[in-house]
Amino acid sequence: MTEVTPGPQWDEVLDRDMLPIVRRMRERMASRAPMTSVEPEAMRARAAADFAVWNEDPPELPQVTDLILDTPPPLQARLYCPEPTNDCRGLLVHFHGGGWVIGDIDFEDRACRSVARESGMKVLSVAYRLAPETKFPEPVHDCVAATRWARDNAAQLDIDPARIALGGASAGANLAIAAALHMRALDVAGPAFLLLLYGVYDMRTDTESYRLFGDGGYGLGGAALDFFMTLYLRSPEDRDDPLASPLRADLRGLAPCFLAIAGIDPLRDDSRMLGAKLREARVEVEVREYEGVLHGFTQFARESALGRRALSDAAMALKAALAG
Repeated sequence: MTEVTPGPQWDEVLDRDMLPIVRRMRERMASRAPMTSVEPEAMRARAAADFAVWNEDPPELPQVTDLILDTPPPLQARLYCPEPTNDCRGLLVHFHGGGWVIGDIDFEDRACRSVARESGMKVLSVAYRLAPETKFPEPVHDCVAATRWARDNAAQLDIDPARIALGGASAGANLAIAAALHMRALDVAGPAFLLLLYGVYDMRTDTESYRLFGDGGYGLGGAALDFFMTLYLRSPEDRDDPLASPLRADLRGLAPCFLAIAGIDPLRDDSRMLGAKLREARVEVEVREYEGVLHGFTQFARESALGRRALSDAAMALKAALAG
């Protein structure tokens, strides 16, 4: 495999809003120890500080409530309620990104608010247990438990239990589709829709997009991704498990799906392959690829017009899928 020298070789095709974001990110990263050398607790604190600014001045909603779900084990969650309408009886259960290792319900607060506000659907953001303290497949089980909690408490949430979607970004997208697959295996009612943003769908780092964009010059790099996978999985054999690598699963019978792809992302090809495999399995899928943006671009929506557009596209897809 041809080696790629780390550097700004893709800057000329970056979206104009992304370039200053990437340059500031590089300056910050140059002054720090590599992520792969940082202990998880320090990694989480660093990420929380980095992303706090991107969640400032979020869209207003009539009601935002922090909850503790009485699942086994109890999970922290946040419920976002938009302006009530006749159609507002759908719910998105959202799982944050962060490589299964970092992140919480504050991590993607702005994005959850935006999707709730534009779709008119409620959003339940769930803080699943993190690796390496909690290894695969337990976080998948947390996501299934949260989904079943939402269905069991539909009356309290004022939602239709048949109109529950699962979604997430990056590792959260991996967990959302894994939860849907596990619910199918358990023969329990699965989600009505999947909303997947630039996810990890195979536990490997040998695709063309890893070769092109995995040097770390555009945020998430291949070494960091492989490090996160190692922290999440119990053993190398878990990389072949369909709940870890959904591209290796039988995808027939899954719910319709919205799939967002970042154009400059080591995970770009994961999403392209998932879209193709869903079509082969005759699953209805809408694929949107956003050129010139990097992994996690919807988190930069305060400055990125394409980040705002992707969240709006996701919200409109959710509304169309769950509206009565």
